[in-house]
Amino acid sequence: MTDFPPALPADLRHLQAFVAAAETGSMSAAAARLHVSQQALSRTVAALEQRVGARLFERLPRGLTLTAAGEALLAPAERALEAAGEAFAVVREAAGSRAAAPLRADISSGGIETGALIIRRLRREHPGIPIELTEVGMARGIDLLGTGELDVLLGLAVAHPPAIRREAVRHERVLVGAAADHPIAAHDTVAVSALAGVPLLLPAERAAGEWTAFIEDHLRSAGVTPTRHPDITHGSVAAAEIVREGQCVVPTMAWTEPPDDLVFRRWTRPPRS
Repeated sequence: MTDFPPALPADLRHLQAFVAAAETGSMSAAAARLHVSQQALSRTVAALEQRVGARLFERLPRGLTLTAAGEALLAPAERALEAAGEAFAVVREAAGSRAAAPLRADISSGGIETGALIIRRLRREHPGIPIELTEVGMARGIDLLGTGELDVLLGLAVAHPPAIRREAVRHERVLVGAAADHPIAAHDTVAVSALAGVPLLLPAERAAGEWTAFIEDHLRSAGVTPTRHPDITHGSVAAAEIVREGQCVVPTMAWTEPPDDLVFRRWTRPPRS
């Protein structure tokens, strides 16, 4: 079995997907090996077939079988992946301690307190480690963890492949942010029932679909139909601009630097019967 390099340029990722599918005889098994979704792996193989101008697999009920073109490609593809792995190892060894590899992280939003505090402490205690922050969302982030293109993903990991290690970092309280003159601001805490008919500012599905589902599920479990504000934002700065107009509230977690003209109230759920 070939040991694949954790991070590959686009063309090599095509070969990586092809070899994994050829060796396992299954798109689902290959996707599990590479820690990506089956749909993503199938798209990568299809793109490779389009690029070489030939079908590489016969897709049969019992699994995948290599075509003549696939048989011809397999050995060169394995050699290319092995050579790439050796090249990366040589570069890492040559670099030695001269340059630390960057930590590639998605903390969802620098405006949310937990992720910001983690990054702040990391920079203070390990100043020699460069940090590359990105925001790709949980679904895409889990795929990138599997391919080695992302090192750390912080968020509400409601579903993930078994090979991806998950660890609880902090238990967050759900807050409701509102303009100071919004009726919700008059409450010390906000019961779920108080949000009936109140427009909620929620992020895009691709950015934080798991958070939106979490909020909406809790509303529905209390008999409240969620009402979404028509605007969609990502990040605390953009959210504050809309919330301060007083036409909606935002379910969120503690912000790093909450604006003075917004108030945040703790969301309380009804006791379970």
